[in-house]
Amino acid sequence: MASPTLSQMRAVDALARTGKFSRAAEALGISQPSVSTQIQSFEELCGTRVFIRDGHTIHVAPAAVDLIAKIKIALKCVDEVEMAITDKTALKSGLLSVGFSAHRLIMPTLTAFVRKYPGLRLTTHGGPSLELADAVLSGELDVATISQAVPDKRFASFKLFDSRVAIYGRKDHPLLKKGQLKLTDLDGQDMVLWNRASGTRTVIEEAANKYGVELKPVLEVATLDVAYAAAAAGIGLAISIEGEVRADEHIDVAPLVEPELAIGHYLIALPECRNHSTVNAFFEVAKESGSSADGPIPR
Repeated sequence: MASPTLSQMRAVDALARTGKFSRAAEALGISQPSVSTQIQSFEELCGTRVFIRDGHTIHVAPAAVDLIAKIKIALKCVDEVEMAITDKTALKSGLLSVGFSAHRLIMPTLTAFVRKYPGLRLTTHGGPSLELADAVLSGELDVATISQAVPDKRFASFKLFDSRVAIYGRKDHPLLKKGQLKLTDLDGQDMVLWNRASGTRTVIEEAANKYGVELKPVLEVATLDVAYAAAAAGIGLAISIEGEVRADEHIDVAPLVEPELAIGHYLIALPECRNHSTVNAFFEVAKESGSSADGPIPR
C-alpha cells in the first residue's frame, strides 16, 4: 500500500487551516493546481473524502478530524527535524503557538521567553481551559496553560502553581466587604460565570454540588474583559483564579476560604512533542520565570 507523501500532508494541513485552495497554495508557495492534485491523491489514498466542498469554502469532513490532527502533529515532528538540521537547535528561528486561560498568569513566562529567544515567532490564543486542551490535542497549539484540579494524563504537564478561587464584583458589594467568602455566601447570588469549557467553573460547580449550594448564573462569558465589565457593572459576582484579577476603582476581590478550593495552573503539551526544541525551551523558561501575575486587566 502506498504511503502519503510529505507534500500531500502539507497540502492537506494548509487546506484544513485556510479553507480555500487559493489560500493553501499561497501559504505553501506553490500553484493552486498543485494543491488540488496533492489533495486528490491523498483522498484517493485514504479511499474517502477528507474535505467537504461547500461552495467556495472547504471544510474538514467530520470523519477526518482525528486524521487531520495526526497530520498536524506529524508535521510538527518533521519541522523539528528540519530545525535541528538548519538551525542546529540554536532557536534562532521558528514558530511556537501558545494558548492561555489567564493572560496575567502566563505573562511573566511569555516576557522571559521573548527576551531569551527573540528570533522565534510566537502566536497566542486565549480561551477556556477545556477548549485549549482540545486545541493542543488537535495540534492547533504547541503548548497551553490551563487551570484544572488535577493533571490530565493525556499531556506532558508542568504545574506552574496552585491557587485559590477568588470572587469579584462591583465596588462596595456587601459580600465582598467581608474580605473573604464562604461558598455558602454564594447560594442564590447572581453570578457571572465562564462557559462550561472553563476549568475554574468546573471546580466551583463541583464544590457547589457537593455542599448543596445553588449557583445562579445570570450571564455566561468566554473572555476576561467581558467578565470584568459585567462584574463591575453589578450584573453579578464573577469567579477567577486568585491573582488573575485585582481590586481597583471598579471592583473588589475576595478569596474563597471555606472550603478553600485549590486549582492547579498547568503548562501542557503533547507527550510526543514535549522534547521538541521550542516546546522544551518554553517549559524551561516557565520553570525559571516563576508564577507572579503581571499585566493590566483588559477593559
